[in-house]
Amino acid sequence: MNYQDIYSRFDPPYKDFDNSMLGPEFPQELDTVSRMWFVCGYRPGITAYLNFFLLRDFIVTHDTAYPPRFKGFKSMADSFYQTDLFIRAVTDSGLKATGGISSREVRDLLFQIMARHQNVSIPIWMMTYFGFSLLENVEKQCPGFTEKEKQWHLQYMAKTYRIMGMPFSSDRAAMEAFARAVETAHAGPSPHLEKHARNILILGEMVGAPSAYEAISSFLPEKTRQIFQPIYSRVRPSFLKRTGARIMGKILMKQAVGAPRKAVPVDN
Repeated sequence: MNYQDIYSRFDPPYKDFDNSMLGPEFPQELDTVSRMWFVCGYRPGITAYLNFFLLRDFIVTHDTAYPPRFKGFKSMADSFYQTDLFIRAVTDSGLKATGGISSREVRDLLFQIMARHQNVSIPIWMMTYFGFSLLENVEKQCPGFTEKEKQWHLQYMAKTYRIMGMPFSSDRAAMEAFARAVETAHAGPSPHLEKHARNILILGEMVGAPSAYEAISSFLPEKTRQIFQPIYSRVRPSFLKRTGARIMGKILMKQAVGAPRKAVPVDN
């Protein structure tokens, strides 16, 4: 079955959403998601971005629709920071407690992000894939969570993305089948792959996600890892650049992550 057939069976976006629809397990879902994203650090975001660049049609579509987003290192860093800031608000794992998707303000933020992507005609199925890629990378970084906690994580993120306007599913097997089918169809080098990969690896060094091959490759799905392996030696920053990036990261990089705390739903 191809990925579009699988995707057509996902739960549709919500037409409306309020706190009465959060479900009886929402407090556990929010607490799990917040704890998981607190401890995972920045590596899941770095590797999700890198994986995105290794999917040829994805990055060609984005580079064509909105060239400024990944034009250079500065724009790459800003895109990453804004994405992480958004995710921290959604998962209630940032500097300020938000209540996650129980907050109307957070749900409004989801609508704004979707509107920006729609304005540049990014296919929604690509956004669904990127959302699940982030979820998978977080769970790879946090192996100590139980299967029940992982299911709470998936249920929470499924609600999040459906509020945002994307089809999604809380059926993990279906999501994994979709992701692997997308990678089979789209993994491949793009014209600016090596520039994008080099920039995201430098950014990773700045935020504490080392660019050693073993530290990166284990987070990539098989199909994109096959594309990454032959270019790795050309895109990994040199020792001097890695050292400089770590020093500059401590001075220059803004942090979106806060400190561990109990995530509590809000009533609005």
